[in-house]
Amino acid sequence: MNAPPATDIALAPIFAELAERFAAGFPVQRPAVRTVGREAEFPIVSTTGQAIDARRLWQSLLVDGTLEPEYGAGANEQRNFIVGLKGPDYSYALEVGLGTVEISTRPCRTLFEIHELMDEAMARLVSAAARASWRVLGYGIQPVSPPSLRIMSPKQRYLSLYRAMGDPWLWYTVTASDQLHVAIGRDEMVEMLNYGSLVTPIIIALCGNSPIYAGKESRYCSAREGVMAAIRANEHRHGMLARPMASLADFVESISQSTYLIVDAGGQIVPSSQPFTRYLAEHGADYPAFLYHEHYVWNSARLRAAYGTLEIRPACQQPWSETMAVSALNLGLIEAMPEICMLIRTELGDSYWTAMQTYHQQAIRFGLDAPQPGSDLLARVLALAEAALARRGFGEQELLAPLWRRLDRRQNPAQRARVVFRHDGMIGMLSHAAIRPEQLRR
Repeated sequence: MNAPPATDIALAPIFAELAERFAAGFPVQRPAVRTVGREAEFPIVSTTGQAIDARRLWQSLLVDGTLEPEYGAGANEQRNFIVGLKGPDYSYALEVGLGTVEISTRPCRTLFEIHELMDEAMARLVSAAARASWRVLGYGIQPVSPPSLRIMSPKQRYLSLYRAMGDPWLWYTVTASDQLHVAIGRDEMVEMLNYGSLVTPIIIALCGNSPIYAGKESRYCSAREGVMAAIRANEHRHGMLARPMASLADFVESISQSTYLIVDAGGQIVPSSQPFTRYLAEHGADYPAFLYHEHYVWNSARLRAAYGTLEIRPACQQPWSETMAVSALNLGLIEAMPEICMLIRTELGDSYWTAMQTYHQQAIRFGLDAPQPGSDLLARVLALAEAALARRGFGEQELLAPLWRRLDRRQNPAQRARVVFRHDGMIGMLSHAAIRPEQLRR
């Protein structure tokens, strides 16, 4: 057996130290009842589907005094540049694209608690947009406006990423995802990281919803995953992990192979064309630099030390009538991890990871028309997720009902959006995706 390179040997203690500090951000044991929080991104468009500047909604949303503005903090950002609005239960924030608003909830005990907060936040957003004759979409990408520097939020770190990554970075100006944070314990971090990546194609097959962008139908059901997976593909910054991680130190070493973005001592953001291993070799176990670098690696499942959670990322934004379907699926998958992981590994054998990577590529393209890697795998996984949610005792399993209907029809939201677009064009698709006041409870 060949000896490892000397640089790897020298860096091994650094990887171990960073892993130890990273793990300290998580509770020693998994919580008795996992708390959850949702980050949901929504495109906001004109009547013709063009991205609008969502900053024009801030003053309308601030009227009742329950929200406080948050300002840009970068050295080159204007002090009066409002990047979001924060309240005790939820917040609004500009995404990379000016036409995309993210609503984030506080940690909640149940999915129904999240649903109530999201409904209130969405009612306010839809009302503010309607006053300007704009629409909020339950859809996973800007449907008309192409990726461009013109619609990128003028945040210093985004400009730095653009300098580091070039035009491919601009794809982040148009995407809209639906992410769930699930509380996990220190003893399950690596297992959950691997598993969250493994079930990525299942989430995409059931929940892809971005087939039309730049005014045209694409070859993807989930264009946000299909296009973005190609960005720095050799660095595996997006989508499934290249392989399962053997340990937390292995994870730290793996993401340290990619080029980095850090904040220097003067507060300036520094992009680099060098791998982060080069920085570590020169500066040692710089934990703040590692956290900043790690924040800009966007795999489908991410460990978030700031919250002690696993963040599950691959779903497009959903139609509002089924807005909680992704959250229910994600939480059900996590709660049923032992059973579902065993099912996949037993069904697919030693090549299970490669088989799921292949399914990942096909689900991005074909949605629920993609051939499943195991016999009736999706229905069996969904049944296990449903049983796991039932064991939580809150009735959350009922939120999976839309997914059973999709599976029965072999049609996810992207496949439905394609049908509408082909029949009724962009105007029909916009009407189909728009979130309407009558859909909201508040």
